[in-house]
Amino acid sequence: MTTIHFERTGGFMARKTTLTLDLDSLPSDQAETLRDLLDQADFFSLTDAPAPAVPDEFHYTLTVTTNLIEHTVHTSDTAAGEALRSLLDDLAQRAKRR
Repeated sequence: MTTIHFERTGGFMARKTTLTLDLDSLPSDQAETLRDLLDQADFFSLTDAPAPAVPDEFHYTLTVTTNLIEHTVHTSDTAAGEALRSLLDDLAQRAKRR
C-alpha cells in the first residue's frame, strides 16, 4: 500500500489545497505514473528544502507512506528541484480536478 498526502499553501490567494491518494485504488496507469514520478524525484532521499521567503510563492508538504516507511518533505516553488517539480505539478493538477 502506498499513500500520498499532498498539501499546497500560499500563493496570491493564500488558499490551501490538499489531496490524499491511495495508489492501490487508482487505475494502474495513474498509479504507475505517480510511482515513476516518485522514483525520478528520488523522493525517499530528499530532505526539506528551505528557501528564502518569496511573496505569493506556494509551499508544499508531501508525505508518502508505504508498508515500510513514511517520509515527508517540505519545500516551496523556489526550492523544489526539477524532478520534484514534476511530481508537485502532477499532484496539483489532480487536486484541481477533485
